[in-house]
Amino acid sequence: MELDRADEEVLLEKVPQQLPAGQRDERKDYFFAVTFAANCASVLFIALFFGLPNVSSIYFTVHHEDDSSHGLKIFLIFLVTSCIGGCVSALWLQVLQNHAERVISWTLKASIVAFIAASLAAFYDSGMAGKAIGFINLFFALTIITYYASVRRSIAFAASNLTAASRILRVFPGVITSAYMALLAQAVWVMIWGAAVVGVLAKAVDHLHDSSSYGNTCFFFMLLSFYWFVQVAKNVVHCITAGAVGEWWFGAQDVNTIQRAQTRALTTSLGSICVGSLVVAVLNALHTLLLSAPRRKAKGSANAFLEFLVKLVMRNMQYFNKYAFCQVALYGKDFRLAGTDTMHLFRDRGWTALLNDSLISSVLSVGCLVVGTVSGVIGSAWLYLTLRCTPDELAEHPGECQTFNVVLLTFVACASIGYAMCTIMSSILDSIVATIFVCFAEDPAALQRSHPDEHARLVEAWSRLQPDLLSFPTHMV
Repeated sequence: MELDRADEEVLLEKVPQQLPAGQRDERKDYFFAVTFAANCASVLFIALFFGLPNVSSIYFTVHHEDDSSHGLKIFLIFLVTSCIGGCVSALWLQVLQNHAERVISWTLKASIVAFIAASLAAFYDSGMAGKAIGFINLFFALTIITYYASVRRSIAFAASNLTAASRILRVFPGVITSAYMALLAQAVWVMIWGAAVVGVLAKAVDHLHDSSSYGNTCFFFMLLSFYWFVQVAKNVVHCITAGAVGEWWFGAQDVNTIQRAQTRALTTSLGSICVGSLVVAVLNALHTLLLSAPRRKAKGSANAFLEFLVKLVMRNMQYFNKYAFCQVALYGKDFRLAGTDTMHLFRDRGWTALLNDSLISSVLSVGCLVVGTVSGVIGSAWLYLTLRCTPDELAEHPGECQTFNVVLLTFVACASIGYAMCTIMSSILDSIVATIFVCFAEDPAALQRSHPDEHARLVEAWSRLQPDLLSFPTHMV
């Protein structure tokens, strides 16, 4: 079923250089799709030729209770962590749909406590740069307290958007299937990536007990490969969801809506997804590397401040990508044009304040952090109990019983796996809400033609909170 003539003209008038959904054939940002495929092939090569041959022969300490190697234990830990992350993420999605308003309120309160705790920790155990981070964290805690007091009535608005997203999600259960397929792909990737990590560790094992740049460089590029796949998987689900919601918004959905959205996300739009995902993956890998680097006790170290800056840029880039990918999914634009048009759209509509007041993304991110932390603690504790030397072994081989670095790296890797699993599931509701924002800014009257009851509910909820945002026509004339 194609778009009706009126909606097609609206789309062509707004984006004259793009074709409506279902008629796009040109692949955008094709080079980055090829580069992404080459990256996956490289990791697979390392896993097959360096990881698997060493998975049963790598040991980090002299302690081993059975015949299985430490490399095999790490591989098993990664696999179990991915399963734990997937299950907890699915549970988190259900809790968020059923208790949206409470979860949003608790998240803001927990964020205040977390920033205060982080500032106290920075004051207690850091150099000058760390103390600067402590003051910044304290400032953010005070800011969130002020923010919470000013947006308490906005919590109901954010919850209403999540409720609307849940109703739309029930129309397209295939979106959840796509998310589970992405989770399965992520689990397979974790196994491949885990084997590749074992291969890299086998080559760099002599450098794990020092702070050499060699080990950090290997770790960075492995993290980059991991996060790039994670971001692509997440954003493919995002674009599938946005494409389906777009057809629903304009009244063009049918039984093949999800299939069309999947085809576009995995073919014509894949390159655009890869380029936007690569930027976030680089920032993610750099942030993780800085987070795991020893720095807190280094007097005057700038690593803590650099970590904060990278995290700030990363969050803003993720926020920007979310709305840019809506343009990619709805109109088939390349990433550069989608980003430019997204900025113009919200600048012209004056919706920047509304987007900044959105509480949903923060709630989803906190949930993913919790899942990641749980996964990291389980994985690193398991490995520590596996590697821990007995008193006799420690006395005889003190230099071969060091576990801190490898346990720390395992915590980071397992936390990253759990976080990645949660981001894929959480991205469904976040994608629907973001697409609603974009479509409402582009053509709110189209929803009245296709779904008048849903249009009335949205207009009522939005006008009650931000009546100035509806100064442009939201109804058919």
